[in-house]
Amino acid sequence: PKNWRIDRMSEFVALSERPTDSEYADYYGGYIGQVPGYQCAALLESQVTELKKFFESVSEADATIVHPPYRWTIKQVVGHMIDAERIFADRLHRFSSGDPQSQPGMDQDLYVTNHDYESPTLAVLVEEFLYCRRANLLLIQRLRPKAFDLRGTASGHSFTVRALAWILVGHVIHHMKIVRKRLE
Repeated sequence: PKNWRIDRMSEFVALSERPTDSEYADYYGGYIGQVPGYQCAALLESQVTELKKFFESVSEADATIVHPPYRWTIKQVVGHMIDAERIFADRLHRFSSGDPQSQPGMDQDLYVTNHDYESPTLAVLVEEFLYCRRANLLLIQRLRPKAFDLRGTASGHSFTVRALAWILVGHVIHHMKIVRKRLE
């Protein structure tokens, strides 16, 4: 609909508060720590443009190489980012809805092994990620402010909705640093 915009995230006050250590499992602190300052809301949006522009400059040949010591091609890394975006967003959606069901963990290697990330072009994979992120932006924009403090359990740990939004951003930052390093 024309009245829904995904370009107002920088104004979204509910995400300006950095999650505390009690809002997520220790492991995810590495992703949240990647998010500079209080820029989660702005980066949720700007990563769409950043990723599209960056990957336009990556050749299909470069995207299919495994660069040791890494185990995945760049296309598989993008596939992993798609998988994680979906899983983290599903948790965010469930927890913001007050769904009390505990959510299972994610074995990232099973996802990469059992999905075909080599046949689609890099551009198609990037577009899939962008569609996922755009859908997540629309979801986050319609959450009520109090929803960001709601909690749920995933992988045996408690998470707030706010922390999951920050994890979405930090996970992409983490993997894009690695991809950039691989292509130097």
